[in-house]
Amino acid sequence: MAKKRASLSSLFLNKPSGAELEHMRRLEALQQAHQGRAFYVDDDNLRMMYLNPKCMQSVMKLDAPDELVCAYSRAVMGFLLFHPRPSHILLIGLGGGSLVKYCYRHLPDCRITVLEINADVIAMREQFMLPADDERLRIIHCDAISHLQEHACTADVILLDAYDEDGLVAALNTAEFYATCQHQLTVSGVLVANVWGKPSALAGMLSRLRHVFDRQVWWSRSEDSYNLIVFATKDKNPSRPANTGQHPTLQLEQLTTRLLSIDPDVSFEQPEEELQALKHSLASIMVADDKVPQTYADWKKLVTHQQL
Repeated sequence: MAKKRASLSSLFLNKPSGAELEHMRRLEALQQAHQGRAFYVDDDNLRMMYLNPKCMQSVMKLDAPDELVCAYSRAVMGFLLFHPRPSHILLIGLGGGSLVKYCYRHLPDCRITVLEINADVIAMREQFMLPADDERLRIIHCDAISHLQEHACTADVILLDAYDEDGLVAALNTAEFYATCQHQLTVSGVLVANVWGKPSALAGMLSRLRHVFDRQVWWSRSEDSYNLIVFATKDKNPSRPANTGQHPTLQLEQLTTRLLSIDPDVSFEQPEEELQALKHSLASIMVADDKVPQTYADWKKLVTHQQL
């Protein structure tokens, strides 16, 4: 009999170690000192932003602030497979600015706009070594939904990476908001979403995106976490995702082998049939994985010893 794969829910049943509990106590003390507002903490060469003790928002290496430390952030850059030379990137959610810094440095011909609702996050931009606003970079304190409804922000790429203390922002993961993003994209534009959750919830999200983007949607799980990275293209006849050798640290060739989708030409008689197909696809990748760190100590060891 084949060995049953562990579910994601089983990951949260393990009793934390003493070191893990001590780390949590440190974070809780910092949260109290900051009166519940976002804060950052340094640990050796790492600087991390937290929205609360259970929600790390971003991480940076102090000696390499432009490096994309986490595999999910490198996977987000997979939009280069669909649009290798964007002239304008719109990011919804700033965090510690890892993606902003990478794009600013490695895509010198690209203009970058960031929409961030949390003023406390923006206030830490210097601590996370983000460049100052200039002709290429603009960080706007605003509600993304209202801003995109009221302003023309035509972009080649939209990166949707918005979280709050409770996790994914529900209002930014609706069919209506996806349609707003689709309207703001250029003809060959790409929407990238970094999401997580149970396959049943993610299947609904993928279904909404497939409806808005005429079924031109691909997805892949991050290699070192349970983040799901989703790509939706506005072009109804996009080129087949292909590797680009200009960004070797992103490991885009490996990403192309992990991208999943449902053939856009496949039709479903009932919406539930599509949902079941999406759930089946997600269930094949959203399972317990020994390569995903189970503790903060394991995660720190992974990100500080990875060779890029």
